[in-house]
Amino acid sequence: MRLIGTNGMRVAMLAICTLTVSAIPAMAQDNGAPPPPPAGDQGPGGGGHRDPARMEERQLEMMTKHLNLTPDQVTQVKAIDDAQRSQMMAMRGDTSMSRDDKHSKMMAMRQDREAKIRAVLTDDQKPKFDAMLAKEHERMENRQGGQGGPPPPPPAAQ
Repeated sequence: MRLIGTNGMRVAMLAICTLTVSAIPAMAQDNGAPPPPPAGDQGPGGGGHRDPARMEERQLEMMTKHLNLTPDQVTQVKAIDDAQRSQMMAMRGDTSMSRDDKHSKMMAMRQDREAKIRAVLTDDQKPKFDAMLAKEHERMENRQGGQGGPPPPPPAAQ
C-alpha cells in the first residue's frame, strides 16, 4: 500500500524546493546588525586608502589630548587642516602634473601645515609636537621600508 505515488512524490519535492528557494530572500533580510566599515576607512595597519577628513579628525583628537590644546587652538588647527585638505584634493584632480611633481608639492604642503600649526602652539607644546611628528615620520619610514617603497617582507619562519 503506497501512500504517495510517483506523481505525489514529485509534487512533494517540488513544494520543498519552492519553499527552500523562497526562504533564501527572507533569510537575507537585514538583521539590524551595523554594516562593516567601508574598505577605504580601515584602521591603523589595515592598508588601503583612508578618508582624509577622518584621518585629520583622529589626528586632531590625538593632538588635543597629547598637547592639551585649548579650544581656540583646536579651531585654528582644524582650519589649517581643512585648507590643506582642499588644496590636496584640487592637486590630486590635476592631471597636468607628474606623479613626482605632485609628491614634491604634497611634501611642501605638509611642511607648510606643520609650520602653521607650530605657530599656533605655545613654547611648552612645540617640543611635544616635534616628538609627535618624529614618531609619525618614523612610522611612515617603517611602513615604506625606509626608501619610499613597499615594506620589507616578514622574516621567514624557522
